Amino acid sequence: MLFRGVLRMSANSTAFERWNNALGPLLQRLDQPDCLQYLIEAIEVLVDVKAVILSLERRGKVPTLIFETRVPVNKRRSHIDDYFSGAFLLDPFCLAVEEGLAPGFYHLAEIAPDDFTQSEYYRVYYREAQLVDDAYYIMEIGPGAQLSLALGRLGPASPYTETELALLRQIRPVVEAVLLRYWQQQSDADQSLPTEPQPGLRDQIEAAFNNFGSSLLTQREREVAHLLLRGHSSKSAARKLEISPDTVQMHRKNLYAKLDISSQAELFVLFIEALSHAGGKINDDPLIGYIDPQD
Repeated sequence: MLFRGVLRMSANSTAFERWNNALGPLLQRLDQPDCLQYLIEAIEVLVDVKAVILSLERRGKVPTLIFETRVPVNKRRSHIDDYFSGAFLLDPFCLAVEEGLAPGFYHLAEIAPDDFTQSEYYRVYYREAQLVDDAYYIMEIGPGAQLSLALGRLGPASPYTETELALLRQIRPVVEAVLLRYWQQQSDADQSLPTEPQPGLRDQIEAAFNNFGSSLLTQREREVAHLLLRGHSSKSAARKLEISPDTVQMHRKNLYAKLDISSQAELFVLFIEALSHAGGKINDDPLIGYIDPQD
């Protein structure tokens, strides 16, 4: 199985030779705990990748971090800690998985909303972490359970080219074989599916997200706020809500006024800070606990 992803690269003899040479060390370490590091090194002979994150995605549960490497130390809190604490709800890839994204290889541009690169989420979790692009392998490991391997590219490099993305797609069988072997090793060591850090945590986080602004905003204004937070433009939000872009703009203006903010950046900060104060009050607007924690 490992060589199915190699033969199709024969047209590019240089890439084939580099990849072939990198497979030797990887195969020798296939049953070792550090096999993922060798997999990443093998991928890097073809494509420049950094900030690699392997996570367990389970429908209805909070994603679980399994492995990460090369995330800038000064960006770990925003890129790792805050993400797994709740900001994953704004991640287009995580949303796509929750909605039933099929196993495969995906480029960020294939699944992100039209205005994603202009969103505050993108600024915090991509631009500030110096990530200029992202690509994902996702494979099923059991009912409702998938492994996702995110390959981030750091600046000053350019986003992935079509040629690079094609190479990453071609080696998908190899990547999946290594990930499956790695996961089987975890299971053999009595480390099968990790339990959720706190049972029902995702329900609490999603409820806090859905109730965000409920004490101040109308239902439609909250729907617009949710789409803006997830990187949709006014036109895209209008299509989602089946209303006109002008109506979306009106709701946007009204919700900004009610929340005493003036930009999407302020909306994002307000959401993240309110979410961190939500606690277990899943039926309440998290803004209530944020504005007046004593209540």
